[in-house]
Amino acid sequence: MSNSSIRSVLITILFSFIIGCNATKEAEEKSGTIPVGKYGVYYQQKGSGDAVLLIHAGLQNHSMWQKQVEELSKHFKVITIDLPFHGNTTGVDTAILAKDVVKTVLDSLKIEKVSVAGLSMGAAVTQDFIIYYPQRVSKVILMASGIYGYEEAHPVDSVTAAWYPRFADALAKGDTARAALEFARSWGEGVDSRSDSLTKPASRYVYQTTLNTLKQHKGQHWPNLQDSPKAFAGISSLRMPVLIIHGDKDLPFINESSLYLEKNIPGAKRVLLKGVAHMINLEQPAEVNRLMLEFLKQ
Repeated sequence: MSNSSIRSVLITILFSFIIGCNATKEAEEKSGTIPVGKYGVYYQQKGSGDAVLLIHAGLQNHSMWQKQVEELSKHFKVITIDLPFHGNTTGVDTAILAKDVVKTVLDSLKIEKVSVAGLSMGAAVTQDFIIYYPQRVSKVILMASGIYGYEEAHPVDSVTAAWYPRFADALAKGDTARAALEFARSWGEGVDSRSDSLTKPASRYVYQTTLNTLKQHKGQHWPNLQDSPKAFAGISSLRMPVLIIHGDKDLPFINESSLYLEKNIPGAKRVLLKGVAHMINLEQPAEVNRLMLEFLKQ
Protein backbone atom coordinates (compact mmCIF):
# COMPACT_ATOMS: atom_id res chain seq x y z
CA MET A 1 0.00 0.00 0.00
CA SER A 2 1.38 3.42 -0.91
CA ASN A 3 2.01 6.16 1.62
CA SER A 4 -0.92 8.17 0.18
CA SER A 5 -3.26 5.18 0.54
CA ILE A 6 -2.16 4.64 4.13
CA ARG A 7 -2.69 8.33 4.83
CA SER A 8 -6.21 8.17 3.37
CA VAL A 9 -7.11 5.14 5.51
CA LEU A 10 -5.79 6.81 8.67
CA ILE A 11 -7.74 10.01 7.93
CA THR A 12 -10.91 7.99 7.35
CA ILE A 13 -10.43 6.13 10.63
CA LEU A 14 -9.76 9.41 12.46
CA PHE A 15 -12.87 11.12 11.10
CA SER A 16 -14.98 8.04 11.82
CA PHE A 17 -13.73 8.08 15.40
CA ILE A 18 -14.48 11.78 15.83
CA ILE A 19 -17.96 11.45 14.33
CA GLY A 20 -18.62 8.37 16.46
CA CYS A 21 -17.55 10.17 19.65
CA ASN A 22 -19.75 13.16 18.85
CA ALA A 23 -22.72 10.90 18.10
CA THR A 24 -22.21 9.03 21.37
CA LYS A 25 -21.98 12.28 23.31
CA GLU A 26 -25.13 13.57 21.61
CA ALA A 27 -26.97 10.34 22.43
CA GLU A 28 -25.84 10.43 26.04
CA GLU A 29 -26.95 13.94 27.01
CA LYS A 30 -29.52 16.31 25.55
CA SER A 31 -32.38 18.55 26.59
CA GLY A 32 -35.15 20.53 24.99
CA THR A 33 -38.84 21.28 24.79
CA ILE A 34 -41.44 18.95 23.32
CA PRO A 35 -44.81 20.33 22.14
CA VAL A 36 -47.74 18.55 23.80
CA GLY A 37 -50.99 20.28 22.90
CA LYS A 38 -50.48 23.86 24.09
CA TYR A 39 -47.68 22.87 26.46
CA GLY A 40 -43.98 23.07 25.81
CA VAL A 41 -42.76 20.22 28.01
CA TYR A 42 -39.15 20.51 29.13
CA TYR A 43 -37.05 17.34 29.31
CA GLN A 44 -33.48 16.22 29.88
CA GLN A 45 -31.92 12.94 28.77
CA LYS A 46 -28.61 11.43 29.85
CA GLY A 47 -26.94 8.06 29.39
CA SER A 48 -27.66 5.13 27.11
CA GLY A 49 -29.32 1.73 27.30
CA ASP A 50 -32.77 0.83 28.59
CA ALA A 51 -34.91 3.89 29.29
CA VAL A 52 -35.81 5.09 32.80
CA LEU A 53 -38.19 8.02 33.30
CA LEU A 54 -38.14 9.99 36.59
CA ILE A 55 -41.22 12.10 37.46
CA HIS A 56 -40.86 14.79 40.13
CA ALA A 57 -43.00 15.68 43.14
CA GLY A 58 -45.55 18.49 43.25
CA LEU A 59 -44.16 22.05 43.26
CA GLN A 60 -40.69 20.64 42.49
CA ASN A 61 -39.03 20.05 39.10
CA HIS A 62 -36.64 17.78 37.23
CA SER A 63 -33.65 18.99 39.26
CA MET A 64 -34.78 17.06 42.34
CA TRP A 65 -33.47 13.91 40.61
CA GLN A 66 -29.91 15.19 40.13
CA LYS A 67 -28.28 12.57 42.36
CA GLN A 68 -30.30 9.77 40.76
CA VAL A 69 -29.49 10.94 37.23
CA GLU A 70 -25.79 11.03 38.04
CA GLU A 71 -25.81 7.40 39.17
CA LEU A 72 -28.49 5.80 37.00
CA SER A 73 -27.18 7.32 33.76
CA LYS A 74 -24.05 5.19 34.12
CA HIS A 75 -26.26 2.20 33.35
CA PHE A 76 -29.43 3.49 31.67
CA LYS A 77 -30.85 6.18 29.42
CA VAL A 78 -32.43 8.48 32.03
CA ILE A 79 -35.14 10.99 31.16
CA THR A 80 -36.44 13.67 33.49
CA ILE A 81 -39.29 16.07 32.68
CA ASP A 82 -40.99 19.11 34.14
CA LEU A 83 -44.70 18.40 34.48
CA PRO A 84 -47.26 21.03 33.40
CA PHE A 85 -47.18 24.16 35.60
CA HIS A 86 -43.77 23.22 36.95
CA GLY A 87 -40.16 24.11 36.18
CA ASN A 88 -39.29 25.04 32.60
CA THR A 89 -42.48 23.65 31.07
CA THR A 90 -44.62 26.40 29.57
CA GLY A 91 -48.17 26.90 28.36
CA VAL A 92 -51.65 26.05 29.58
CA ASP A 93 -53.72 23.15 28.27
CA THR A 94 -56.04 21.84 30.96
CA ALA A 95 -57.70 19.40 28.54
CA ILE A 96 -54.67 17.08 28.42
CA LEU A 97 -54.18 14.47 31.12
CA ALA A 98 -50.74 14.09 32.68
CA LYS A 99 -50.50 10.44 31.60
CA ASP A 100 -50.86 11.53 27.99
CA VAL A 101 -48.23 14.23 28.46
CA VAL A 102 -45.87 11.43 29.50
CA LYS A 103 -46.89 9.26 26.55
CA THR A 104 -46.37 12.07 24.03
CA VAL A 105 -42.93 12.86 25.43
CA LEU A 106 -41.91 9.20 25.13
CA ASP A 107 -43.34 9.01 21.61
CA SER A 108 -41.38 12.11 20.60
CA LEU A 109 -38.18 10.61 22.00
CA LYS A 110 -38.96 7.33 20.19
CA ILE A 111 -39.00 5.34 23.42
CA GLU A 112 -41.32 2.36 23.13
CA LYS A 113 -40.79 0.86 26.57
CA VAL A 114 -39.65 2.46 29.79
CA SER A 115 -39.21 1.92 33.51
CA VAL A 116 -40.88 4.71 35.47
CA ALA A 117 -40.13 6.14 38.92
CA GLY A 118 -42.28 8.83 40.46
CA LEU A 119 -42.35 10.54 43.85
CA SER A 120 -45.50 11.93 45.48
CA MET A 121 -47.43 13.75 42.71
CA GLY A 122 -44.99 12.15 40.29
CA ALA A 123 -46.07 8.77 41.66
CA ALA A 124 -49.71 9.69 41.04
CA VAL A 125 -48.90 10.55 37.42
CA THR A 126 -46.91 7.31 37.19
CA GLN A 127 -49.89 5.29 38.42
CA ASP A 128 -52.15 6.77 35.75
CA PHE A 129 -49.58 6.08 33.04
CA ILE A 130 -48.88 2.47 34.02
CA ILE A 131 -52.58 1.64 34.47
CA TYR A 132 -53.56 2.96 31.04
CA TYR A 133 -50.39 2.14 29.08
CA PRO A 134 -49.06 -1.05 30.73
CA GLN A 135 -47.62 -2.28 27.42
CA ARG A 136 -45.18 0.66 27.49
CA VAL A 137 -43.84 -0.17 30.97
CA SER A 138 -41.00 -2.44 32.09
CA LYS A 139 -40.71 -1.72 35.82
CA VAL A 140 -42.17 0.79 38.27
CA ILE A 141 -40.86 2.55 41.40
CA LEU A 142 -43.41 4.42 43.51
CA MET A 143 -41.87 6.69 46.16
CA ALA A 144 -43.76 8.41 48.99
CA SER A 145 -46.88 7.62 47.04
CA GLY A 146 -50.50 8.40 47.70
CA ILE A 147 -53.26 6.93 45.54
CA TYR A 148 -55.75 9.17 43.75
CA GLY A 149 -59.19 8.19 45.03
CA TYR A 150 -57.91 6.36 48.13
CA GLU A 151 -59.16 9.13 50.42
CA GLU A 152 -62.75 8.53 49.29
CA ALA A 153 -62.73 5.08 50.90
CA HIS A 154 -60.29 5.74 53.76
CA PRO A 155 -60.58 8.75 56.11
CA VAL A 156 -57.60 11.07 56.13
CA ASP A 157 -55.87 11.14 59.53
CA SER A 158 -55.82 14.35 61.56
CA VAL A 159 -52.05 14.90 61.22
CA THR A 160 -52.20 14.80 57.44
CA ALA A 161 -55.42 16.83 57.29
CA ALA A 162 -53.97 19.62 59.44
CA TRP A 163 -51.25 20.77 57.05
CA TYR A 164 -53.39 21.57 54.00
CA PRO A 165 -55.51 24.44 55.45
CA ARG A 166 -52.34 26.25 56.54
CA PHE A 167 -50.83 25.90 53.08
CA ALA A 168 -54.08 26.83 51.30
CA ASP A 169 -54.69 29.85 53.55
CA ALA A 170 -51.23 31.24 52.87
CA LEU A 171 -51.67 30.68 49.15
CA ALA A 172 -55.11 32.34 49.14
CA LYS A 173 -53.62 35.40 50.86
CA GLY A 174 -50.87 35.62 48.26
CA ASP A 175 -48.19 34.85 50.86
CA THR A 176 -46.09 32.57 48.68
CA ALA A 177 -43.19 32.56 51.15
CA ARG A 178 -45.44 31.31 53.95
CA ALA A 179 -47.08 28.77 51.63
CA ALA A 180 -43.66 27.46 50.59
CA LEU A 181 -42.63 27.25 54.25
CA GLU A 182 -45.74 25.27 55.21
CA PHE A 183 -45.19 22.95 52.27
CA ALA A 184 -41.52 22.41 53.11
CA ARG A 185 -42.23 21.79 56.80
CA SER A 186 -44.79 19.09 56.06
CA TRP A 187 -43.20 17.43 53.04
CA GLY A 188 -39.53 18.23 53.63
CA GLU A 189 -39.22 17.99 57.41
CA GLY A 190 -42.00 15.46 58.08
CA VAL A 191 -44.22 14.76 61.07
CA ASP A 192 -41.55 15.80 63.60
CA SER A 193 -41.33 19.37 62.31
CA ARG A 194 -41.95 21.79 65.17
CA SER A 195 -40.62 25.17 64.05
CA ASP A 196 -40.18 27.51 61.10
CA SER A 197 -36.49 26.63 60.89
CA LEU A 198 -35.77 24.24 58.03
CA THR A 199 -32.85 22.28 59.39
CA LYS A 200 -32.32 19.68 56.66
CA PRO A 201 -30.67 20.45 53.29
CA ALA A 202 -33.51 18.54 51.63
CA SER A 203 -36.20 20.69 53.23
CA ARG A 204 -34.32 23.89 52.37
CA TYR A 205 -34.17 22.72 48.77
CA VAL A 206 -37.91 21.93 48.85
CA TYR A 207 -38.65 25.38 50.28
CA GLN A 208 -36.68 27.25 47.62
CA THR A 209 -37.97 25.16 44.72
CA THR A 210 -41.55 25.45 45.97
CA LEU A 211 -41.21 29.21 46.34
CA ASN A 212 -39.81 29.51 42.80
CA THR A 213 -42.61 27.35 41.39
CA LEU A 214 -45.34 29.35 43.14
CA LYS A 215 -43.86 32.62 41.92
CA GLN A 216 -43.39 31.41 38.35
CA HIS A 217 -46.55 29.37 37.84
CA LYS A 218 -48.80 31.03 40.48
CA GLY A 219 -50.17 27.70 41.75
CA GLN A 220 -53.34 28.24 39.75
CA HIS A 221 -53.27 24.91 37.90
CA TRP A 222 -52.07 21.37 38.50
CA PRO A 223 -51.32 18.44 36.16
CA ASN A 224 -54.59 16.66 35.35
CA LEU A 225 -54.97 13.14 36.70
CA GLN A 226 -57.36 10.55 35.31
CA ASP A 227 -60.61 11.33 37.14
CA SER A 228 -63.04 8.63 36.07
CA PRO A 229 -62.09 6.06 37.09
CA LYS A 230 -59.39 7.20 39.47
CA ALA A 231 -56.17 5.25 39.99
CA PHE A 232 -57.51 3.65 43.17
CA ALA A 233 -59.85 1.58 41.01
CA GLY A 234 -57.08 0.25 38.75
CA ILE A 235 -54.16 -0.47 41.06
CA SER A 236 -54.92 -4.17 41.43
CA SER A 237 -54.78 -4.65 37.64
CA LEU A 238 -51.01 -4.00 37.51
CA ARG A 239 -48.82 -6.96 36.56
CA MET A 240 -45.36 -5.44 36.05
CA PRO A 241 -42.64 -5.48 38.76
CA VAL A 242 -43.30 -2.69 41.28
CA LEU A 243 -41.05 -1.35 44.06
CA ILE A 244 -42.60 0.87 46.76
CA ILE A 245 -40.31 3.07 48.88
CA HIS A 246 -41.43 5.35 51.71
CA GLY A 247 -40.09 6.94 54.90
CA ASP A 248 -41.23 6.41 58.47
CA LYS A 249 -41.29 10.19 59.16
CA ASP A 250 -43.69 10.87 56.28
CA LEU A 251 -47.28 11.93 56.87
CA PRO A 252 -49.40 8.97 58.05
CA PHE A 253 -51.66 9.03 54.99
CA ILE A 254 -48.72 8.37 52.68
CA ASN A 255 -47.53 5.45 54.77
CA GLU A 256 -51.05 3.98 54.82
CA SER A 257 -51.19 4.32 51.03
CA SER A 258 -47.81 2.59 50.66
CA LEU A 259 -49.06 -0.38 52.69
CA TYR A 260 -52.20 -0.49 50.56
CA LEU A 261 -50.15 -0.48 47.35
CA GLU A 262 -48.04 -3.40 48.58
CA LYS A 263 -51.12 -5.39 49.52
CA ASN A 264 -53.07 -4.73 46.32
CA ILE A 265 -50.41 -4.83 43.58
CA PRO A 266 -49.55 -8.49 42.90
CA GLY A 267 -45.88 -9.18 43.63
CA ALA A 268 -45.06 -5.64 44.75
CA LYS A 269 -42.07 -5.16 47.05
CA ARG A 270 -42.06 -2.44 49.74
CA VAL A 271 -39.10 -0.82 51.52
CA LEU A 272 -39.48 1.47 54.55
CA LEU A 273 -36.58 3.88 55.13
CA LYS A 274 -35.91 4.89 58.73
CA GLY A 275 -35.60 8.52 59.80
CA VAL A 276 -36.79 9.82 56.43
CA ALA A 277 -39.75 12.06 55.59
CA HIS A 278 -41.45 12.58 52.21
CA MET A 279 -38.64 13.62 49.86
CA ILE A 280 -36.74 10.38 50.31
CA ASN A 281 -34.48 10.71 47.25
CA LEU A 282 -33.21 14.06 48.55
CA GLU A 283 -32.73 12.90 52.14
CA GLN A 284 -31.03 9.57 51.43
CA PRO A 285 -29.82 9.72 47.81
CA ALA A 286 -27.19 7.00 48.17
CA GLU A 287 -29.63 4.47 49.64
CA VAL A 288 -32.35 5.34 47.14
CA ASN A 289 -29.84 4.98 44.31
CA ARG A 290 -28.82 1.57 45.63
CA LEU A 291 -32.43 0.38 45.86
CA MET A 292 -33.29 1.72 42.41
CA LEU A 293 -30.25 0.16 40.72
CA GLU A 294 -30.76 -3.19 42.44
CA PHE A 295 -34.40 -3.27 41.32
CA LEU A 296 -33.86 -2.01 37.78
CA LYS A 297 -30.95 -4.37 37.12
CA GLN A 298 -32.74 -7.53 38.26
